[in-house]
Amino acid sequence: MGSSRGRGRPPKKVTQSTGSKHGDNTTSPATTTPVTTTTLVENETVITEKSLDKKETGSDEKGKREAEPKANNKWKQLQYVAPKINDGIIEVEIEEKDVESEIRFWENSLIMYVIGTNLSMNAMKNYMSRMWNFVALPDMYYNDEGYFILKFKNGDARDEVMMRGPYTFQNKPMILLEWRHDFTMAKDMLRSIPIWIKLPNLPLPMWGASSLGKIGSAVGIPLFTDECTAEKLRVSYARLLVEVDVTQKLCEEITIRDHEGKLRK
Repeated sequence: MGSSRGRGRPPKKVTQSTGSKHGDNTTSPATTTPVTTTTLVENETVITEKSLDKKETGSDEKGKREAEPKANNKWKQLQYVAPKINDGIIEVEIEEKDVESEIRFWENSLIMYVIGTNLSMNAMKNYMSRMWNFVALPDMYYNDEGYFILKFKNGDARDEVMMRGPYTFQNKPMILLEWRHDFTMAKDMLRSIPIWIKLPNLPLPMWGASSLGKIGSAVGIPLFTDECTAEKLRVSYARLLVEVDVTQKLCEEITIRDHEGKLRK
């Protein structure tokens, strides 16, 4: 009469093997992880305490990862930097490296406002769609002082808009200035204004960028020539865009000493 394992029989110890039994049809070697704890065998399924711990640990780690809040990429993490104290006054020192990335962000921008009117965002977008359809339209940023910053995709698009001016909005002059980090309406409005000047009968050898820059500097800060001057499509006069301080008297005549030493007005 064959014997059978009773309920009270202790668990059978399983010996780990590294290969198949002699004469077994299976040729693939069996590999197992060494187990230092007691192995339980039920219905030919091997369960170890180590494998149970691994499963539970993995589940816990997954739960922890899911519980962690996701970082918001739109926020900027800030760091504490101790301020300096000079004679009891707290001073915060901003270095060039602190601002260079922000200056690069705005470097292809224009400051725009219209004298004598308040602009709405929609009105300005409609205006740009009609008048500046030759470039990719800029991003718009409104300042409560009453002006817009127009951020163009690149410097070429910004310069193209400037060269095709001047512009008016509802029959009122539109002012376009290259972005400056220190611009404020209270200080700069109706003070620094770009104007187009004509140089009639300017000798053709002086139509180069270097000569025109020097001539424009006698009036203000030279910015651009128009397209006809740059491409020499019209040679009766040169036309320059110059930023001038309107609180000062504008010169009406320029004296030029040419490359041969002759004086011209």
